[in-house]
Amino acid sequence: MSNENERHSSSRSGSDTSPQRSPYEFTKAGLIGDQRDTMLQSELQILPELGKSRRRGHRLPPQSFTYGITMPRRDGGVGEALSHGPEKERTTNPDFEFVRDYSALNKAALEAGMTSAKDQSRFRTVHDIKKKVFIRDVSLAKKTHKFPDDMVFGTPNRPSTPIGEVLQNRFLDNWLDTMEKKQAAIKKERTDAANAFKGSYHTKASLLRQAKIPVDPKPLWKMPKFAQGENQVDSFRTEAERRKAFSANTFDSIPRQGTYHSGIYNVPRTTVKT
Repeated sequence: MSNENERHSSSRSGSDTSPQRSPYEFTKAGLIGDQRDTMLQSELQILPELGKSRRRGHRLPPQSFTYGITMPRRDGGVGEALSHGPEKERTTNPDFEFVRDYSALNKAALEAGMTSAKDQSRFRTVHDIKKKVFIRDVSLAKKTHKFPDDMVFGTPNRPSTPIGEVLQNRFLDNWLDTMEKKQAAIKKERTDAANAFKGSYHTKASLLRQAKIPVDPKPLWKMPKFAQGENQVDSFRTEAERRKAFSANTFDSIPRQGTYHSGIYNVPRTTVKT
């Protein structure tokens, strides 16, 4: 009886506990392929579970992790204050630095008879010449700004609204005066343009005297070997086809609009009497 009771209790406990699933079951490799820890962290390897939303997120850092931005402390405390910190910083951060002087190295290499690039490279590995290069302008760093005693720093206050002029419609009156002056100036220009032809006028002789004789523009410069060259590409096969095309273009430009008669067609409007 005791054996049967133990068998029943073991079967009951086995039915209550469900088998544990492997975390690699929901990966693309599955339980058969290679199983690596990185598969459980890659979004491309993890497959969605049936009836469950995908779990996405980042792992939290360890407990010893400190959040925020590190603030480097440059002061040495009381010890640096007692040991004259600014002077010490000036010695550690000079206003100049020593860099390699390639001009002097090239000159020395030529004087030593090194003409090829290989010889000059060997010469530079053995010899070294430095030069002093200033990092910042020391003269500007020593200058101190001197301000007058009555100088006031800051942004000036906004001027108050002229409420008196607003109540008296002063802005409207100024605008009306400006528009009247503008209209009078436009009227004066039109009157002067109309009276320009009432006085003396040019005759044909005066116009011919002022006319300039047209001069052909200077041809563009060409290379001597291409000066006598003929055109190799032409839009028309013969001269007769060229004249025919130009005559057709001239005939077609008659009803067209525009200064050069190349616009849309000017269709005359007809009225129908009913």
